[in-house]
Amino acid sequence: MSTIQPLPDANVRSQTYYVATTNARCWHCDASTRLLALALPHHHETLNTDTQADAGDRDQPTPDTWQRAGVNAFLFYVEQLSDAVRGHLTQFSQHFRLGRSAATLSSYWANHCEHCGTLLEDHELHCEPPGAFMPCSEAAAMNVHLQRIPEPFEAVAAGYACDPEFFRFMRRS
Repeated sequence: MSTIQPLPDANVRSQTYYVATTNARCWHCDASTRLLALALPHHHETLNTDTQADAGDRDQPTPDTWQRAGVNAFLFYVEQLSDAVRGHLTQFSQHFRLGRSAATLSSYWANHCEHCGTLLEDHELHCEPPGAFMPCSEAAAMNVHLQRIPEPFEAVAAGYACDPEFFRFMRRS
């Protein structure tokens, strides 16, 4: 049995995860393109990097601790993924890959249009309604499919949408 190498800088982890899929129009070529996102179930953990010690000794850093989230979440601006997760994602689409964003001046795992190759920014898909992964209604949420992956997950993510509205209406398999 192989052992999974931990991702040293991971700030989120879970025993399982979801690959969310939906379709949206590319802002560049206006063609419908398939999109992926990563979602975590309510039992995932986040890394608390609060370095403040108790009130009596503020100069002493506290060790980082993992905290159970207790809510579902979408991840975005994902900077690093474990090899196993990357392998699963390439089975879903070759168009969700590491890309350089002119808007953020950084690289992250992002959707690219399957027709013209344009990077589709996470801000548009996750942060502003009606983003593809931020639906504004039950009906819109039903256009998002969640495929449960029953394997461990670790990532470094700068974006975290805690307890997304309408998550319970997204289709699961």
